[in-house]
Amino acid sequence: MGAALRDDYRGWLAPSGNYPVAVPDYEEPWDSPEFAPAPQAPQITSVRPTGFESARVIGEHVRVGTPVIMDLSEMPDADAKRLVDFASGLIFGTRGTIERIAKRVFLLAPPEVEVLVVDNPRDDSGFYNQS
Repeated sequence: MGAALRDDYRGWLAPSGNYPVAVPDYEEPWDSPEFAPAPQAPQITSVRPTGFESARVIGEHVRVGTPVIMDLSEMPDADAKRLVDFASGLIFGTRGTIERIAKRVFLLAPPEVEVLVVDNPRDDSGFYNQS
């Protein structure tokens, strides 16, 4: 009775035992650069401070390269102004960018993060002017 044939992982059939298996001389498609894993999406930290004590948390995130959304809507005006001043200095010192994305909401981005701003003319007469 003949030896049983087994299926090799490359799709070749070879007799079972210690015989050499034919190996194709082409490169497997998953070894090429087009099958490289996708880059990780950057994480963004959202902070809604109620006092100036959150400045340290914001600063630590920006220093390690994490973009921060800073929502100052729940802060008193004086503390919010202090935090914007702090954030401006932080961004200047780290060579990052700061963008206002809504009323009292700012995006602090470290220098290695590119922020694209689409500058549309503001219409203060429409639905979005409800604040």
